[in-house]
Amino acid sequence: MDAVSILNYIIAFFSLFVVSVFLLLFLKYRNTYLQKPKQTGWKPLVSVIMPAYNEGVYIADSIKSVLASDYPKDKLDIIIVDDGSTDNTYEIAKTFEKENPVRVFKKENGGKGAALNFGIEKAKGELTATMDADSYLTKDTLKELIPYFTDLEVMAVTPAVKIKQTTSWISEFQRIEYLMILFSRKLLSFIDCVPVTPGPFSMFRTGVLTKVGGFDEHNLVEDQEIALRIQANNYKIKSSMSASVYTEPPSTMWDLLRQRVRWQRGGVRNYWKYRFLIKPEYGDFGVYFIPLNFATLTAFFVVLGLLLYSLLSTPYYVRYIWFDVFGLGMDLFTFVAGFVIITSLAFLYLSVKSFKNECIKLRYMITFIFFYWYLMVGYNVLFLIKELRKDSFSW
Repeated sequence: MDAVSILNYIIAFFSLFVVSVFLLLFLKYRNTYLQKPKQTGWKPLVSVIMPAYNEGVYIADSIKSVLASDYPKDKLDIIIVDDGSTDNTYEIAKTFEKENPVRVFKKENGGKGAALNFGIEKAKGELTATMDADSYLTKDTLKELIPYFTDLEVMAVTPAVKIKQTTSWISEFQRIEYLMILFSRKLLSFIDCVPVTPGPFSMFRTGVLTKVGGFDEHNLVEDQEIALRIQANNYKIKSSMSASVYTEPPSTMWDLLRQRVRWQRGGVRNYWKYRFLIKPEYGDFGVYFIPLNFATLTAFFVVLGLLLYSLLSTPYYVRYIWFDVFGLGMDLFTFVAGFVIITSLAFLYLSVKSFKNECIKLRYMITFIFFYWYLMVGYNVLFLIKELRKDSFSW
């Protein structure tokens, strides 16, 4: 067996392992993963920190969505931090101060992490939520998240961040992806492996934000870095499937690539920074999830290399007619790859099915897998180029 065949089998069985873990988690928790913690009547003061930079188009609707929550207004402490905007963000936010539990501050531009930390210093609540200025709560978001904190070991809870249905294929593909992320994050929460507290909205015990030192002001994805720091302190992060939050997605392919390149660059840096967590004392997060991320990125570039090698080395008639696929090239690798594809499609189906109010059209479901592969190629290649060039980035 040559080196290429060995690599093919390694990638195939690695993929089989990954999908099998998620499949087994689903099978184990299939009767409970949609359950919600019981409402206890506990209504703590909640500080909602909303950093904003040139969000004049969205910020009014975002603030209104918090004020419209099915939660006592006297238990809300809404803090808007304008991070040196050059549009009318500050002026719009100020109009909400009168007769509302809203405080608006303006500071010099220092980045999202700095704006969040500025807000944390002003926070009065027992719980603190961080919220992007282009995101929107549903009426029961706060009520769905708060009961998780009756478990004193829980320090953060992530909501179901979604995208509203549109007629844009780019938005619809992202909507499917977000549902898959939510489903996988919920499964990971059962083994305490939640790796991110999403920027659109996440809730924390205020004390833990102070204890771990607030947000990293120089991080590309500060919402992931703070989650890794919480995990490093052996605190729990839980995930809700019912506390819906809607966010504005990138509307063009270029904006989407820019976002994903930033996520990938920041993610790789964060996992490298927290590689010391690869120890048994950090549980499944250390011995399974952190290594999984390094292995997945390595596997992607190996697959990309194998595809390029195949394109250059395979005869023309096989490359374009794929005659061997129809019986002449069947082997163990083919069956393993087929199983991985089938289970991946099943995972996609279960992800969408778990959110009954999210109507996904069949044409988007069918084409999503192909779109996502090319998206991954794009942002991983760009990530590598930007890291090699040491390009800078700001929010």
